[in-house]
Amino acid sequence: MNEDRLEALEIAMKLEEDGKKFYLDASEKATSALVKDMFRSLAKDEDVHLEKVKEIYKKLKEEREWPKVVTSIGDVVKTKAVFPKDVEDLNMTEEDISESVKVLKIGIEMEEKSIKFYDELAEKATDPFEARFYLALAHEERGHYLSLWDYREYLEDPAGWFGMKEGFRLDAG
Repeated sequence: MNEDRLEALEIAMKLEEDGKKFYLDASEKATSALVKDMFRSLAKDEDVHLEKVKEIYKKLKEEREWPKVVTSIGDVVKTKAVFPKDVEDLNMTEEDISESVKVLKIGIEMEEKSIKFYDELAEKATDPFEARFYLALAHEERGHYLSLWDYREYLEDPAGWFGMKEGFRLDAG
């Protein structure tokens, strides 16, 4: 049983490493300061996740049972606000937008894969601390997913995005 747990944590470490690398690479290629900042922030989050997974892995390997710790991965998850810091982000070329949206979609797919993986591990967990750990990771990844989704929505339809955020409606009232 512990071998399965260790293997799952090894896969989790790989997912987090791949996520960090993807976001760092994406931040270097991004042409928008808005998108660069978001990718750098997500890379830092993935690094925090990786360190927590390594910590649990080490304890599990040493103690041969799931560590009895209540896991909190990072700060309370909240969708990072999308709002351009300067006018340059409002004047992206169509090519910049298209490339940024492609990268955001890849990030969304990666986060979906991570969420599914962690949710499945939480469902299979026999130890409540183990289930809590995987649920916390899935929760964090959902926050990333929502941030990526929000940025993509902003880039694809800024007017619609602002309208949604402002909450105005087109009714006769």
